[in-house]
Amino acid sequence: MKTLQLTNRMNYSVTSIPNAFLDKYMPSANGEFVKVYLYLLRRLNDGGDVSICGIADILNHTEKDVIRALKYWEQQGLISLNITPRRELAGITLLSIPETDESATAEDILLSSYMEEQPEAENGLNAAADTYSSSFAEENIPAPVQDEADIPVAAAPQKHVYTPSELDKFKKQDDISTLLYVAERYIGKTLSSTDVNTILYIYDELKFTTELIEYLIEYCVGNNHRSLRYIEKVALSWAEEGIKDVKQAKASTESFVNACYPVLKAFGLNGRNPGKSEKDYIIKWTNSYGFSMDIIIDACNRTIQTIHQPSFDYADSILTSWNKKGVHRLDDIKKLDAEYSRRKEKKASSEHKTARGTAPANTFNDFSQRTYDYDALEKKILANR
Repeated sequence: MKTLQLTNRMNYSVTSIPNAFLDKYMPSANGEFVKVYLYLLRRLNDGGDVSICGIADILNHTEKDVIRALKYWEQQGLISLNITPRRELAGITLLSIPETDESATAEDILLSSYMEEQPEAENGLNAAADTYSSSFAEENIPAPVQDEADIPVAAAPQKHVYTPSELDKFKKQDDISTLLYVAERYIGKTLSSTDVNTILYIYDELKFTTELIEYLIEYCVGNNHRSLRYIEKVALSWAEEGIKDVKQAKASTESFVNACYPVLKAFGLNGRNPGKSEKDYIIKWTNSYGFSMDIIIDACNRTIQTIHQPSFDYADSILTSWNKKGVHRLDDIKKLDAEYSRRKEKKASSEHKTARGTAPANTFNDFSQRTYDYDALEKKILANR
């Protein structure tokens, strides 16, 4: 194929777009989400004052679309949403695009995005998506107050940078010394002071046991993820889920692999991993409803066919209906489909008959018909010749 040469003759102000965004994030992102991120970059050069309704008006989006885009880019680690204690969106911070290890695979990049999810902002924005209106002031975009049960867990402890003396003190503990040795064996390199600091943060601040940290490292390395930064993100995710021991960690990882990936694939969401609310849906479908994965995938496929976009809410409405109707197998769904088709045909037939019965009369024949004696007419004509 012929190579095309690009020539630059632009002579006006420009907005700088990181190459890492174009190479790593843009190809797998929804086009509407990309537009929101690019608009944020553009507005950053003009002072950075934006609003949800303002972005929606400029890009011809709905405010829900803008909120979904902001949540997506926060999950990817490109922005940070500043949420006040009153659950108000106070600001948007654009972050440097995180670097990945040179040895990282495409799967590493994909999975690491899940670990950068911020459930605090997500819960507030989920509620706000249904209530935002263009009448809100640009400088103050409130979200509804949540019940105490709905308030997300507190943010992870701030990462402490340990001094050399503190590091030496930890290394003198037998269990920590053994843990660091095991980590080096799994990761395949001598740990730097930054690496040791990360492991101690997981142990000392996140309160993971040494056994849980060993399993954490084993799990990540077993899936070809040797970056301590990635391992830390997995640890933060487990801490959010309340995982305290190896048994809980195994249950969580097995549930994630066996349930989340097939659902994402059915929805065509190849550029990201599920958020907390989406994982809650999957747990609900598999644990509460007890549906097998083939039934869940069928609901996802019907969602795409009906509304032409992935929607966990819409799929949940389908699966909730099936649960109420006692669906346990795909054959049960086929019976429901057949019953629906019969009702639909019966309704169409009834409407057709009603339409025919009430149709206006044909006025062309609505008059008295004349009768003639053709033999007498013939004789009369012959007599007049």
